[in-house]
Amino acid sequence: MPRVPERRAGGLLPALVLLMVACGPTAVVSPSAVPSPSPTQTASPTPTASPSPTPVPPTRFPLAVVTGFTNLRSWVTTAQLVAAVGKGTLLIPCEVTVVSPGALANAVPHMSCVPVNSVAGRLDAKPTTLALLPPGLVEVKTKVLPVDPTGPYSLGGADLFGDASARAKAYPVQGQARTLPAWTASDQSTIWTLVSLGDSCPDRGVALQAITNRRGWGWVMGGGTARYLRVYPNPVPINQVGGGYNIVSAVASGHAGALARLTSGADITIDDFECPVVDNWRVNDGVVFSIDPAVLPKLRDVLGVDVAYMAANHMTDQGIAGLRSTLQKFDAAKIKRVGAGMTLNEALRPAIVEVAGVKLAFVAFNDVPGVLRATASSPGVAWITPANVTAAVQRAKTAGADLVFCDPQWWGGAEYHAQLIGDQVAQQEMFYDAGCDHVLGAGTHWTGPLQLRRAGGAVHLTMASQGNFLFGQSWSQQTQEGVIVELAFRGTDLVQVRFHPYIMLLQAQANLIDPATDGHYVLNRLFRNSKTSY
Repeated sequence: MPRVPERRAGGLLPALVLLMVACGPTAVVSPSAVPSPSPTQTASPTPTASPSPTPVPPTRFPLAVVTGFTNLRSWVTTAQLVAAVGKGTLLIPCEVTVVSPGALANAVPHMSCVPVNSVAGRLDAKPTTLALLPPGLVEVKTKVLPVDPTGPYSLGGADLFGDASARAKAYPVQGQARTLPAWTASDQSTIWTLVSLGDSCPDRGVALQAITNRRGWGWVMGGGTARYLRVYPNPVPINQVGGGYNIVSAVASGHAGALARLTSGADITIDDFECPVVDNWRVNDGVVFSIDPAVLPKLRDVLGVDVAYMAANHMTDQGIAGLRSTLQKFDAAKIKRVGAGMTLNEALRPAIVEVAGVKLAFVAFNDVPGVLRATASSPGVAWITPANVTAAVQRAKTAGADLVFCDPQWWGGAEYHAQLIGDQVAQQEMFYDAGCDHVLGAGTHWTGPLQLRRAGGAVHLTMASQGNFLFGQSWSQQTQEGVIVELAFRGTDLVQVRFHPYIMLLQAQANLIDPATDGHYVLNRLFRNSKTSY
């Protein structure tokens, strides 16, 4: 249907009145019936005309640029939007008028439009489509694209659902409407973001580069971008670790600090920290780990980590003394921690954070063998049991939490897989039955899967694992690559889920990769194993 300007009915009623007067019977007036004017008659004052009401200008609001959830595209420019209009590949809601940028506003009237409530379905059916959408109708399945990025990939663009700096930018795409349905609302004060990192244990290859090779922890956490040279079969024999897998050869491509800019820019950043932090650390080449305490200030100040969940199978690699040291050093670094403690009571204590008027609680559990289980009188980590999960979630709600994030290190009986297997299937349902709002897990060292579900009018997310972040495993493409998960909320409602793929260089430094090119390997693996409809 061509876009047609709205027709006004304002001149219709006067025309009908004139038509009725012209067609009615003609009145004949006798001359004698006309009264003679009285010499003392005073003319009545002419009544003052009522002022015409001031026209109400159409309400303006931003129009988010959206695409399908599984589209690998992660940003857009205003020039690309104008080009999409020329190609007829940009969906415009019929209920709004585009007013800026000018080039886009001038091109849009020549396009057909679609009902605003059909946009999400259109993107579901064809994820590569672009569309404009009022912010009140943005949801997880309508992925918002930052506009006109100034940094690599999507960084630095104006973004209604990005970090605080992106939300503060003047948004270039604006629309207007004469009616004010709820979907025209755009209250940026209710928007906040959470970033979640992957499996972190900065020993082994990570510590080798930072300490032995003297690159330093600043280098480890100062990654920028990278590009792939090739993906090829691991040359080791099939019966050795890595045999039968592909591996990646990649090099840095600049933009130092871009990864930290992404992670520290979020309103809340969380990390799965799996290993003990002790003063008598050493660079290790095996599977019994210890971490240099100098890591923690960098986690906090460079990557912006606010909360660490540490219910993990390596947390007592240095014994009870190592666990006690870890808890104390995280407290000294002012990074909130959850999932481990000198008693079960401490391990089940939620980490509470408040953002944008929303109180968040994080609780964490483990079921991967090799670590001490916390009990009422002994140290260790909180185990994944119905009693522990229920108790921790209840404590979070009693503390006034509006949202509860459950952060398991789980494996289903095996590491290195991209699906929910074994006990993970039942554990996921246990988490939701206990009152978890979202599940952000780790432990398999591979990315995935993602599962989305709608319940109680809200969308809930399970991200089983994001892959290795600082872990030092270079024997397969799956352990070299990972994703940083970025969630955006409107109040307590999850409205965006974004994935930022990266590759580990020298087993130690995470570098962002282009989602649409080199990042397609990890993203397509993730989507193949995920449930993204709801």
